[in-house]
Amino acid sequence: MPKTTTPKSYVDRSLNNVISVSNYYGLNKEQRAILELQIMLEEERETIMKLLIAYAITFVPLAICLLCCMWSYLTAFTRNLRDHVGSPLFPLIISSYRTIRYHYIGLFAFGITGIGMSIGKQNFFGVYLLRVFAILAYVLTVYVAMYQIVISIISIHRFVNSRQSPELRGELTRKNVFFLVIFMILVVIFKDVGIVAWMVVLLVDNDFGMEEIYTVTTYYSMVYITHQILLFIATIFQFCISEAPKSHSEYCVVTHTKYIGLVKMILGAICFACYLLKYETVIASTLFFGVDIFLVPVVIQITEIRAKPNVIIPTEIRKVPMKV
Repeated sequence: MPKTTTPKSYVDRSLNNVISVSNYYGLNKEQRAILELQIMLEEERETIMKLLIAYAITFVPLAICLLCCMWSYLTAFTRNLRDHVGSPLFPLIISSYRTIRYHYIGLFAFGITGIGMSIGKQNFFGVYLLRVFAILAYVLTVYVAMYQIVISIISIHRFVNSRQSPELRGELTRKNVFFLVIFMILVVIFKDVGIVAWMVVLLVDNDFGMEEIYTVTTYYSMVYITHQILLFIATIFQFCISEAPKSHSEYCVVTHTKYIGLVKMILGAICFACYLLKYETVIASTLFFGVDIFLVPVVIQITEIRAKPNVIIPTEIRKVPMKV
């Protein structure tokens, strides 16, 4: 049967003009999805405003902290670079340094400049800069997910090693860490490529609606929760290890795992309580899922700034009489 189409004016794509209809007769699948999304956004306008306010209260301080600590972090990393170079974890440490130094600074630069030009008369350049901003935001999302998974695996490996005799312990090499970082990046990217390909197929077949949007949301939520469970396990394991880190890089990874894991545990408990009480579930879940993009670099910066690997702590010398 031929597809039924409607005039463009019947389904207005503007979010400001929501069309209320009692039935969807004559609309194809794509038009129904657009109309349902418009109605949902109109009904949830108050929730969206609360969500934006919660984002501003949570993310703006973290972003300001990230910018304020940037120079101190770069200086501290340069000072401690000699202690990182000899560690097997150096590929992970240097990738974090380059990401914070270049990608996060680029994110702020392109975002602020793009918004400023879009408000002004330079709309074309503003849109271009905002596209670069969106690409950088996705790159940082991939990096944050990769970093949490990698430090979780390294922490679990450290816990397993601490429970074995020195003869049976297997130490990580720089090549192991490098391939682990690359592999996790590819896993995170292919996860997104797979879901985007599925969405494209549905759009081509005009079979994409609100049910599919909820499916995508559930998919990403389950994948993210799996990552967080791995991080929680690694955090608990770190508190069960009595051995001190063997290098400055290992100390940084241990500290990152503990602090990021503890913060996410607290946010996860709050989110779970909100779901049980059915109170502001959207805000709680969004904060739990979205805080990583600024939480991870801030923890990395503060850890590096406070660390002093070259300082030798003097020990007290006691004179004990010799027994002859």
